[in-house]
Amino acid sequence: MSMKDNRKTYLMALLFGCFLLLPFQAAAEQVVLRLSTVQSFKPFVWDEGNGPRGIDHDIVQEMCRRMEISCRVEYHPWKRVLARIEDGLSDGGFTGFRTPERQAYAHFPAHPLHFSTYNIFVKTGKEFDFDSVTDLYGKTIGIRRGFKIHPQLEQAREKGWVTIKEVNSNDQNVRLLLAGRVDAVAANYHMMRITLSEMGVVCELSCLPTPITPPRPSYLMISKKWKHPRKETLLKKIDDTLKEMYDDGTVDKINSTYLD
Repeated sequence: MSMKDNRKTYLMALLFGCFLLLPFQAAAEQVVLRLSTVQSFKPFVWDEGNGPRGIDHDIVQEMCRRMEISCRVEYHPWKRVLARIEDGLSDGGFTGFRTPERQAYAHFPAHPLHFSTYNIFVKTGKEFDFDSVTDLYGKTIGIRRGFKIHPQLEQAREKGWVTIKEVNSNDQNVRLLLAGRVDAVAANYHMMRITLSEMGVVCELSCLPTPITPPRPSYLMISKKWKHPRKETLLKKIDDTLKEMYDDGTVDKINSTYLD
């Protein structure tokens, strides 16, 4: 065999070896984003055994699809979701308000997954004037465990001006309210309307007209302990992709699927 033939054989073998390595290289570069969230948070995310769905879930999945990365979602109670993000046990989670405490351990994209409005719900016939947190002084208020609804409500709780009863679900809050064990419930407006409809008690509870919070952005959070060599690039890509989804109407379309 000539020198020329040997060189040709060597080059072909080298190229063949490169092709064999391509699938392994692609697998090695595949980004897997491990996210935590709660299992029952209608209409934003929930799973009743037929697979996850909801506004936040669909936005996150579409974001990952456009970024060409994999997204794996695990369910935990909300306090554990936050703890996993803080400890780096999850790469991120959704969705949470941006607070100084959370900014210490999580990155927040420029664009939220949704806006939350929280209202005060009471038994029908037990309505009272509500304009600010001071109108709740002396009352027992039900909230979802781990939720930080309003700084002034947290302050009133610490000072003993209001009593806060934490539960794991809106269903439990509704039952407490109907049983007279709390005076009112502070809850996400859309979530509570769905809960009341599903429980068949829409007419038994009333929503006070003034929200306890104006529409407030709630975000995908990415752990500052997320270990990935292209982390900064991916964080920017998350920002860019969410902006693109707002700009092209995808976020509005997803919202209309669940809220109309």
